[in-house]
Amino acid sequence: MSPSGFNFKGRRLDLAIVFRNARTAKEAARALGVETGSVFGLIQRMTAEGILEPLGLGKPTRGTEYVLTADGAHAVALELERSQDADEGAAAVLDGQEMIIARGGPLSRVQAVFADPGLSRPIAWAATLGTDWMLALSADTDKFAAQKLVAALEGAGCICAHGKVDSKLSGRRLRERAADLVGFEAVR
Repeated sequence: MSPSGFNFKGRRLDLAIVFRNARTAKEAARALGVETGSVFGLIQRMTAEGILEPLGLGKPTRGTEYVLTADGAHAVALELERSQDADEGAAAVLDGQEMIIARGGPLSRVQAVFADPGLSRPIAWAATLGTDWMLALSADTDKFAAQKLVAALEGAGCICAHGKVDSKLSGRRLRERAADLVGFEAVR
């Protein structure tokens, strides 16, 4: 399989990033904040696809270290570059998109949550509001991952509000609606 054909959906990219340095399955799982059993099958598939390779001789056993192949490392670099190019879509808010507003919390503790790919992978983009954060979650984020992120942010000292975008209004339409509600002439 060519590097451009490698699949980095779901947890695959996080796992590949972890394996830029040689690690055992247990070390990789710990780095992602998950159980070893939840990544071992994925490691085997990524090895069969040529993304990862075991270090050492013979059949891999418990304690075998894995590392990205040359093609795997190239593909990860391409995927990270591609996802950076997608930053052009940052701050685009979609109807029904899940959002988290995280207020306060010591910066170092909040940044530790963001640095953990097991927690921050659902974040599609973020915007700062002074010391607060507005986080938009990816469309494919499951409820458990969103709740886990909120719990981690709250554990880091943030006060969080979490919900879905109900509707979007232009500035003009917002002023018109507000003026209707309070009985003023809308300023256009």
